[in-house]
Amino acid sequence: MKKLLAIAALLSVPTFAQANLVVNGSFENYTSITPGSWSIFGSGYGWTTGANGIEIRNAIAGTAAHGVRYAELDAAGNSWISQTIQTYANQALELTFSFAPRAGVSAASNPIQVFWNNQLVDTMTGTGATWVTMSYDLFADANGQGVLKFAATGISDSYGGSLDNVSVTAIPEPGSSAMLLAGLGILAASLRRRRA
Repeated sequence: MKKLLAIAALLSVPTFAQANLVVNGSFENYTSITPGSWSIFGSGYGWTTGANGIEIRNAIAGTAAHGVRYAELDAAGNSWISQTIQTYANQALELTFSFAPRAGVSAASNPIQVFWNNQLVDTMTGTGATWVTMSYDLFADANGQGVLKFAATGISDSYGGSLDNVSVTAIPEPGSSAMLLAGLGILAASLRRRRA
């Protein structure tokens, strides 16, 4: 019985590995985009898009940061993507994503801005084609929601920065680690008593 209680206590503790709350954050659900191809998509696959849609690529003008597909938000012209994230009220969150300027394109064409609940979080730009991973701490609102949005803001010329590997995860409260260790201690003690 004690073993079952220890296991139940351990299972009630949040895990360290947090699930990604973003749907299709690496753009891999666009399975029709095969190696060496690209296409423009409107809303769907977890994302809402602006009127110009987004360009999904597979080994065209670079390679993905994660998986094989990635997005460009300056498709036929500057556009945007957004997704509503649902979690718990006032939940602390970590946003991470990869950004790369398009090779051979000026910094004026490459900017992408990221917004959370219509508030500007940051602007990324540059030259070259090196992926950079960005990370930010955010909070869900009182309803447990947040609207994540990325927008191309450079020259609207169909050449822009790339986006990939978008992730939003809950940040465990500091007490969660202590609870996990306590649960493991209870389980270990229970197993030792049983062997004795």
